[in-house]
Amino acid sequence: MAQPEMPIGRRAALLRAARLCFLDRGFVRTSISDIIAIAGGSRATVYEEFGSKEGLFAALIAAILEQMHLPDIATGPPDVVLRQAGLSYMEQLMDPEALAFYRVVSGESSHIRELGQAIFAAGPQAAAAALAARFAAWKQTGVLDVDDPAKAATLFLAMVEGDLHRAAILWSRAPAGREIEDNVEAAVELFLSGALPVRPSTITRTPAAAR
Repeated sequence: MAQPEMPIGRRAALLRAARLCFLDRGFVRTSISDIIAIAGGSRATVYEEFGSKEGLFAALIAAILEQMHLPDIATGPPDVVLRQAGLSYMEQLMDPEALAFYRVVSGESSHIRELGQAIFAAGPQAAAAALAARFAAWKQTGVLDVDDPAKAATLFLAMVEGDLHRAAILWSRAPAGREIEDNVEAAVELFLSGALPVRPSTITRTPAAAR
C-alpha cells in the first residue's frame, strides 16, 4: 500500500530548516538532528520523505534550481539586449542567498559531485546557451560578426562577471549597484568593439604564427 504523502507544510518546514542549516554549517557539519531541532518532527519523518540527508540536500537544491531562471532575452539592438542580459545575469549571480549557496557548493561538490554540475548547468551554462542563440541570429542577419556564437556568449558573460563574483564569494568585497552596472556597461562596449562588423579594408589582423 502506498505511503501517504507528507503534508506540504511539513515538507516546506523541513526544506526551510535545511536551507538555514546548510547555509550556516555546510553539508558535512549539518545533521538531521540540527534540521529537526528547527523544523520539528522526527528523524523517521525526514527519512520517509527524503531518504537521507543527501536526499534532503538534493531536494533543497532542486527547489533552488527551479528559481534559477533568467528572463527571456529581449529583442532589440545588440547594445540594449546585451546590457539587459548582463544586468539580469549579474542580478541572479550576486543575489545574497545565491552567493551563500555558491560558497556551500564550492566546499561540498567534492562530496556530491552532481551538485556542482547541476548548479553550473542551471546557471552559467543555461545563460550562455540562451545568449548563444541570439548571437547566432545576429550573425545570420549580419548584425554581428562572430565566428563561434557559443564561445562568444561564454566570453561575454565572463566579461560581465569580471572579478565581481569571485570577490563576493571569497568575502573580498561586496560589489553592488553602480559597480555592477559600470562593469556590465564596460563589457558591452568592449565586446561590441570586437564583434560589430567592419569593412575589410579597415581590419588589421596579426597572422597566427606571429602572435
